[in-house]
Amino acid sequence: MRALTMPPSIIACVAALLLPACHEKSPAHASPTVSFVRTPNGNAIAGATEVVFTAVASDTGGRALTLTWDLGDGQKANGASVVHVYGKEGVFAVSVTASDDQGGVTTVGSSIAVGTLTGGWLLSEGGERFDERGFDITQTGTGLSGRPFSVPDKGCLGDLHGRVTSPRTIRFDFTACDDNVVVIDGTAASDLRSIPGTYTHPDGPPQAIMLTRE
Repeated sequence: MRALTMPPSIIACVAALLLPACHEKSPAHASPTVSFVRTPNGNAIAGATEVVFTAVASDTGGRALTLTWDLGDGQKANGASVVHVYGKEGVFAVSVTASDDQGGVTTVGSSIAVGTLTGGWLLSEGGERFDERGFDITQTGTGLSGRPFSVPDKGCLGDLHGRVTSPRTIRFDFTACDDNVVVIDGTAASDLRSIPGTYTHPDGPPQAIMLTRE
């Protein structure tokens, strides 16, 4: 009995119908998507402000992602949310990179402007302006983390000199009207808008005070 033969073209067509998967190409691996926001989110922030960066990332294949931050001032960080304090003035390029275990990588970025810590400060005690008349402290120098600043002469209170450290602890040292050295210190809230602290005077017990940026 003679064997049945078919032209190669027929065999190819049958194979294409029966085994379509053999002819499909594997889809290209899609890179992750990533975006981020920061708080505070204004155009410029004051130095020594605590900045929170938060990223949202996804991968079409549901793969685990690694998030790596470049904070623009030489510091790096990892994770979906990071907290950072800038210790100098300038404009910093911040970026976050999302990567997966298949080689997919996506990077997005934006800039953040960091300025001097300036403005008016209202000193109050127990909800009232300090010493019944109060006074406003206005910085004239740079007050970034670890760097000194000073404020103008406030009459008999004399010149105030201070420093921001650790990174939001603010300390003022000045000579009071009675020639005693007085210290005001405290740790600021994360946005550096208010500082609950202590007024220390050699001739009396420490007093709880509040410094508030105006």
